[in-house]
Amino acid sequence: MTTVKQCLHCTVPTCDSDVCAFCATYVPPESPSQRLDVAANRVDLLRHDINDVLRDLPETAPLFAVADVVTALGHLRRAAVALDRANDVLEGDEAVKR
Repeated sequence: MTTVKQCLHCTVPTCDSDVCAFCATYVPPESPSQRLDVAANRVDLLRHDINDVLRDLPETAPLFAVADVVTALGHLRRAAVALDRANDVLEGDEAVKR
């Protein structure tokens, strides 16, 4: 005799398992804090790539171009710090967790 039960996560009836097929494969969307964390990681990767470019520049590279690259690296570092700070605040906010 087959027993029909309700899915543990929703209201769909199931016969052979505790979870329906949809809930078994469901991946929830990323939270805003997860997306900010990914963005901060991408900025860090970009900084790493630009540092490699900076190291590969010849000694005869124009000084103002090098200064602009260094300035951009500083801005990217500050952007990563700001994103991390915002992420920390969002993770601690109860309204965003809902």
